[in-house]
Amino acid sequence: MSLALVVTALLAAALGLVWYWRPRRALEPGIRFLLAAYAVLGAWALWFGLYAAPGHEPAALLLVKPTVMYWVLACTLLVAPALGWGYPVKAVFGAYFVFSSTEWRWINRGFALFCAVLGTINLVLATAYSRDDWEGFKFSCMVNVLAVLMLRIVFVWIDTLVRCAIALYSRMKSLLP
Repeated sequence: MSLALVVTALLAAALGLVWYWRPRRALEPGIRFLLAAYAVLGAWALWFGLYAAPGHEPAALLLVKPTVMYWVLACTLLVAPALGWGYPVKAVFGAYFVFSSTEWRWINRGFALFCAVLGTINLVLATAYSRDDWEGFKFSCMVNVLAVLMLRIVFVWIDTLVRCAIALYSRMKSLLP
């Protein structure tokens, strides 16, 4: 069994545990749609990582993958509210922030525009500029995604993980004599 498969299984198990112990709140259909889109993109990346021969992934596909990710995210952010499924941007930034529906709509549209612009810039850099320029842009985008992830960890996940730990501790404590 390959290391990538083991790491994926361990991460999936950890996420499953966190999901099981999370505070129960209903997810909006838009957030479910966003999670499904991420699952499909992740499965696509894992498929190439596990089943493509090393170094045989098409070079054009490697350059276009970020564009596909950004545009799928932008389409998801635009389609979900149009179908009445809520605002998926709440899952990206966290519903911890209290905004009105109008504000969430504009944040959702702004983030969709941001993702569409990033995807377009990535496509232009991948096709018209050197690979070094493209890699610099890709890594700068990764830093921005990391900043959003850090906001998410600070404002949402820390609180969720603390609540899960407290719930797990109280359940385990009740099992002890």
